[in-house]
Amino acid sequence: MANVGSIATARGEQFTHAHVASLSRCNSGFYVLSGCDVHQAGTPGLSVVVDSGYISSGFATARKTVSGGTLTVATPDGSLPRMDVVYLDTNGTPGIYAGTPTAISPSTETDFKKMASPSPGASIPNGVILALVYVGAGVTEILNASILDIASYGGFVAEAPTGTTTSGLVPQWSSTQKTLTTGLTVGTAANNLVQLDGNAKLPAVDGSQLTGRIFEIDFPFGNGSDVIENYETRECSVPINCKIIRMDLWEVGLNAGYAKSSVYIHDLGADKGSVVLNLEIAAGNTYNTATGLSTPVSANKIIRADAGITTTAKHLVLRLVCEAT
Repeated sequence: MANVGSIATARGEQFTHAHVASLSRCNSGFYVLSGCDVHQAGTPGLSVVVDSGYISSGFATARKTVSGGTLTVATPDGSLPRMDVVYLDTNGTPGIYAGTPTAISPSTETDFKKMASPSPGASIPNGVILALVYVGAGVTEILNASILDIASYGGFVAEAPTGTTTSGLVPQWSSTQKTLTTGLTVGTAANNLVQLDGNAKLPAVDGSQLTGRIFEIDFPFGNGSDVIENYETRECSVPINCKIIRMDLWEVGLNAGYAKSSVYIHDLGADKGSVVLNLEIAAGNTYNTATGLSTPVSANKIIRADAGITTTAKHLVLRLVCEAT
């Protein structure tokens, strides 16, 4: 695997114009943030592999994601070596810039890092420079020993958001790119970001999947003048899944006689079935409550309430407190 770190040359090694370009571009905001190592292929051949990672592609721009991949090395010259440059363009796409085959100088040198020639080509494409690849005369494979990392590395920099010029979109944070990306559409359609209307109210939307909403259902009995008949009945349909979490029963007025109310849950048109909840008011009292309940009610079920037994009550109210599920 190629070396990873700051550019450094050992004694006698050449500091090529590709090294200089790497450092110069770093000063302009083009450098490696992480990954992007260059190394031989798993099965060596005329190719090199660039690992995935991230780069800075200029100051005040969003970092670029590098997907990496395998780069094909151009066919070697039969008698002369050359020096290729692996780079990432300004979009983070890997590329390889082939040098010109040139005789080795000094002619007795065997370490490509110390050769004055061949040298990298003079027109390395824009972007982040990663590595030199020594392509020997007539070679059939590129090994790590022929790859030299000359990338410049830097820390993450403050970035300008990659906002959008499309009206009605709200930028959103990208946890992978660590920056703002093209935003979400404001509206009431699928996958839209809901916006309050001009009166600071929610627009008309489908809230059928909301949970935790608390609502009440009241069942009044009697007319306030006559004693309530036993087993007077009230019914209602509930359009959403919910559960009964509280039950209140009270007498309106001063007719504090015994009263009892029962609750049934059944399908439309079906028999009421068995009692699921009961609540009584003892003689002399006007109110009673049952809390901590968790009685499930499926959507479109019928809730039936009976004023089961009364004595002197003329106006009775049963309240069910429900929570959407």
